[in-house]
Amino acid sequence: MGISATFAFAALVWSGLAFPATAALGPLRSAEVSAINQHDVEHLQILSDQLLLTARNADVMCSSVIATFGNGRTREIFRGYLSRDEATTVGLPGGERMVDRLEFNCTPLERGHASIDVAADTPRYLVPPG
Repeated sequence: MGISATFAFAALVWSGLAFPATAALGPLRSAEVSAINQHDVEHLQILSDQLLLTARNADVMCSSVIATFGNGRTREIFRGYLSRDEATTVGLPGGERMVDRLEFNCTPLERGHASIDVAADTPRYLVPPG
């Protein structure tokens, strides 16, 4: 194998190893909230250690975001302020990794509506909702 072929092979292997660590997290689901409709439920069925919540179109105040886990337990995982276009990391409680659904009780702080994108740190474990 020539030097350029060896270099090309090494670059291919290196990029394959680096990809999972640098992969961008796209939204898995988006909750829609407004001043009139402050409640939305998203079904996920995802295995993860943490979630990322990102408000779109407006800053958002959440009175609660409640997760239902694979074992049927529910727990509030977030309460507070989400800045527009800034991801907020939400850790999941110890031992709870399978999230079946998220219940959002949130309102935009501006007129109109807002979306709350949900992404996960390990999207490869996504189980399609059934």
